[in-house]
Amino acid sequence: MVRHDDEIDASGNGRVREEGDGARAPCAGDVLRGALRTAIAETQSSIVLAEDSACRREAVRATRRALKDVRALATLCRPRDAVGDAGTHAKLQTSAHASSTDAMVEFAAKANQLLGPLRDRDALVRSIQRLADRFADGESRRVVRTVLFATLVYADHDRVESDAWSQGSLDRARRAIAAMSDAARRSEGAAFDDRHAARMLVETHRRAALTLRAALDASDAGSGDVARLHDGRKLASLLALALKPFGDELPADARRVRVRARRLASALGEDRDLALLDVEMARVRAQLGGSALVASIDGALRLARLEASARMEDAARSFLRLRRRRVARAIEGLLGD
Repeated sequence: MVRHDDEIDASGNGRVREEGDGARAPCAGDVLRGALRTAIAETQSSIVLAEDSACRREAVRATRRALKDVRALATLCRPRDAVGDAGTHAKLQTSAHASSTDAMVEFAAKANQLLGPLRDRDALVRSIQRLADRFADGESRRVVRTVLFATLVYADHDRVESDAWSQGSLDRARRAIAAMSDAARRSEGAAFDDRHAARMLVETHRRAALTLRAALDASDAGSGDVARLHDGRKLASLLALALKPFGDELPADARRVRVRARRLASALGEDRDLALLDVEMARVRAQLGGSALVASIDGALRLARLEASARMEDAARSFLRLRRRRVARAIEGLLGD
């Protein structure tokens, strides 16, 4: 079967691969823009479901996942500023598309930030469940869950205030998502620059590796740098999200990048959730300080954090074993020539 690439199709949508039998396989730009439209639609539908308190937790999680997809994919789909011999109209159109894409990313980030505290509450619930599961005895698990939920999640004195605050956060997030969707409509028709997108991802991998290496070096020297580790996590997460739309079509090296980046992001997320629980435990210690129950919970939490930290460092070192040149060739082969 003969295959060749056309440079730009009539709609300015980047390269389209043509198969010898006349079938047209979508190019990387088509795949990424299609995934971006899907993520925007999922964001809009999920935020509506969050109005129902019965399914709010999962709806907020789904909305934030889709918003992260929007940010990663929109950044890749942003047209590069027109230069050189491009006509005035083309430059103005490209500039308008770029500004609309920037606005889409900005409003997606704002909505994600507004929903962050609601996500933290959900993460706290999941961390309590995981911590309780570490107790072998069923009665101990029940007591731990009951005490932590009563103290940290369902305290009567803040439920009304919390519900009103949650609704306010959802209202503001919904407005940000509406603005994001408007910006997305204005960016429709923008040309996809595959080489520019490839360079962005290669640079993201380089920055992630440098950030993680510096954080691990600090850890080895006895001065852990959790903030830098989490900066590396954000960069690795962007890589994983950018490669997700290609599914099983990824070449082996690109698939390895996606798997290790996703593993790193997950490990660091677990460590962050446990750190949040550790901070919130101050309320439990204040109310039940000195009790054997609190001592047992603290012991289980310390062990959980040590294990999470070990998984986090293992995932970071695994990510760093990716050879930079092979990663660059895989990404450039997928998005470039």
